[in-house]
Amino acid sequence: METVEIIAVSALILSLLLLLKVFSLQRQLNEIKSELQWTISREGMAGLPRPNLTTPPSSPGMPHVSSSANIDERLLMLIAAGKRIQAIKEYREVSDVGLKEAKDYVDDLERRQY
Repeated sequence: METVEIIAVSALILSLLLLLKVFSLQRQLNEIKSELQWTISREGMAGLPRPNLTTPPSSPGMPHVSSSANIDERLLMLIAAGKRIQAIKEYREVSDVGLKEAKDYVDDLERRQY
């Protein structure tokens, strides 16, 4: 290989590594934006009474009605940030349902959104 070819291949490899880093940083930025939006929306509602999200649902497999809108908003933000598993975990925590029910709920929520 000539020197010019070696330099060109090195530049190409370096460009690909930089591109991967840019994608990683963009993903992190999107996650930070999502968390910030969620925090701002929660602070904006500071004067309103907050529902008790730890109360189990009135019927098995169904979320508590008063907390449904708040948790749905949070879940949609997590889904948009590419954190579906975290969304499923958070839904399980607040609604006290099993893994399958939580996954089905998050899937349904995502389908209704798009």
